[in-house]
Formats: sequence, C-alpha cells, structure tokens
Amino acid sequence: MVDLFRERKWDLVGYRKLWFAISLAVILTGSYFLATQGLNRGIDFTGGGLVTYQLPEPVRAGQETVTLARAREAIQEAGVDARLQIAGTATRKDQLLVRTRVTTETDRTQDDILTDQSARMQEELAKAFPGVQAVAKDMVTPVVSEELMRNALWAVLAGCVFILTWIRIRYFDFKWAGAALLALAHDVLVLVGVFAITQREINSPFVAAVLTVVGYSVHDTIVLFDRIRENLRLRRGSTFAETANRSLLETMARSVNTVLTVLFVLVAVYLLGGASLRDFTFALIVGITAGGYSSIFVAAQVLAVAKER
Repeated sequence: MVDLFRERKWDLVGYRKLWFAISLAVILTGSYFLATQGLNRGIDFTGGGLVTYQLPEPVRAGQETVTLARAREAIQEAGVDARLQIAGTATRKDQLLVRTRVTTETDRTQDDILTDQSARMQEELAKAFPGVQAVAKDMVTPVVSEELMRNALWAVLAGCVFILTWIRIRYFDFKWAGAALLALAHDVLVLVGVFAITQREINSPFVAAVLTVVGYSVHDTIVLFDRIRENLRLRRGSTFAETANRSLLETMARSVNTVLTVLFVLVAVYLLGGASLRDFTFALIVGITAGGYSSIFVAAQVLAVAKER
C-alpha cells in the first residue's frame, strides 16, 4: 500500500494552534445556533399521534422502500409532519403506521388536532393507495422519555470513567486519558452543533449514532497512542513533540484510509438508502469525520501540550 504521509516532513504538532482554532470555531458556531435555535426534536422526544392504516394489499418483499416513499409523499401533501413504518405479521406486511407530531394549541385539544391530521392524511393516502382505511388512532407519549435520556447520560458518563481508568492503567498517566476524553467530547460537540446548525431532526437513531461515534473516536485514538508509546521506547533522544509528530505521520495513512472507506459506504447509504435513513446516516458521516480529525489534530496535540508542560 502506498503511504503518502510517512516520509513527509510536515510539522503537524507545530501547527497545533491552527488545529485548535478550527475545532473551536466549529464548536462555538454550533453552540451559538444551539443557544439561539435549539435542537429540532423529533417525534421520539416530543410524543404525538399514532394512526394505523390498513393497506388495500400486502407489501411485497423488497417493495417496502417504494411503498414508504409513496406514502411519505402523500402525507407531505397533507401537510403533516410524520414518521412512517410498514407493519403487520411476519408473513403479511399490510399496515402503515404513521406517527405524527401534535403541537399544543390553546384553542384545540390534542385529540382534535390528531383527528384533523388523520382526515387529511386519509384523503391523500387514498389517492396513492385506493381503499386504504384508518383502523386505529391514539395519542402516544415520547419514546425517548426524560428518564431514558437521564439513564443514557449516566451510561455515557460511566463509560467515560471506565475509558479514563483503562487508559490510565494502559499508559501509566492520566494525561493520555484526558487527551482521549477531550477528543471524545470534541466529536460529540461537533455532531450536536452541526445538527443545531442544519436543524435536522433529533430522534432515537441520533442517540445510537452518538454512541457509535463515541466508540469510533476512542478506538482511533488508542491506535495513535499505541504508536506514540512505541516510538517513545525506540527514540529516547527525541522530544515528545517530535515523537508525536513522527507517530502521526506513520499512522495517518491508516487513519485516513479507515475514515474514507467508512465514509464511502455511508455516503452511498445516504444517497440511495431512502429518506428514513438520511438523518441517521448524516449523523454518522459528521461524527466519523470529526472522530478521524480529532484523533490526529486534537487528542495527539493536547497530549503533546500536556507532556511538554
């Protein structure tokens, strides 16, 4: 494999102020939009209505995406913000579950709003699926409740403590662990900030994407740290900054190739996987890119600064 970085004379550690400035600019921009606009919380967080429609005929295997696209287009014509899912038995998929966003209004109850939404959706769905009938209609609570989010937060914090402890044991110094956790926090802040800027919907798949990004970020950082530690043993006459810079150039090809191969697949899924996967895939694209960047330009640079001091 051709390595485009190993023999380069680039002083990546020497430009750490530039890398920190880029990260800070992205995080501050995201924080501004987060403070002014907030996050676009999806139905999983806000709750809403659940309407079940009986389709006139079962959905054939492999046609789920096409059916959902037709149904989504009809519901958009009705002016309803909703999430769709094909349901039924293991052998017969003949129901359409529509989860709608129900906003609170002073002069109308949520049941009245859901009834109006159901009628408009029925009218438009009948054009795309003649004979479709609404068989159930209920108000539902948020899937991602406050208690679940609180438990998820505690789980992430516990994971960070375990990561901190393990890296401390592995590298005999809390500075390594602190650098890894700062890179991890960087990736999460960038991901949340980008969603605040773009106002893409935050839902339960987004939580899964965040946890995936956390795992990826730590994995890539550990590989780089191992190379730095190995070079510290082999090159005792060099400063830590010089050793870190050499290690970055030696592992950069591996990091770039890993990120690119993952991104190629994610971009293909984003473009061809349908609307239901785009927000989740977009979160992974942003998070994986941020994770690849932070391992090289945040974790290693922070560690170099800490060791020099």
